[in-house]
Amino acid sequence: MNHKQYIHAWILEQEDLGIVFDMTCGNGHDTLFLAEHAESVVAVDIQMSAIEASKKRTEAFTNVHFFHASHDTIQFDKTPPISGAIYNLGYLPGSDKETITNKNSTVQSLKNIIPHLTHFLVVSCYRKHPGGNEEYSAVRSYLESLNLNIEVFEYEVALSPVTFLIKFK
Repeated sequence: MNHKQYIHAWILEQEDLGIVFDMTCGNGHDTLFLAEHAESVVAVDIQMSAIEASKKRTEAFTNVHFFHASHDTIQFDKTPPISGAIYNLGYLPGSDKETITNKNSTVQSLKNIIPHLTHFLVVSCYRKHPGGNEEYSAVRSYLESLNLNIEVFEYEVALSPVTFLIKFK
């Protein structure tokens, strides 16, 4: 089972896939998966090309809503309870590798969303690009400071992706 298959299987184990957020929708692979299984999906990305790719991939679904914004600027105070969220950090595959997520905006985004999550959080950190390992360290440190029950999925290969899987129920 590869990385993405493992994460998707883990998400399907959750009790409720009501409203879910794809906080870095990228090329829309997770957005499509979530659209197939959740009541409603909110897909967020700072790059318009990511929003467009995700819209194209999910055009058959009416339960997906898009926000062209940085994930740390999304306000959750007026949203209904959020079942879960997924983050794939780094850069948009096949695009400009200069536009990346970073430790400050990602940790702020996590601080904003975690109080509103009812069931799960998935954060995948890709460490090979410039800034990726620093972002991973900041995410890990922040999540560990919350004393949550965290499952870590990683390979024993230097700088391979590391995913944090957190259940809130």
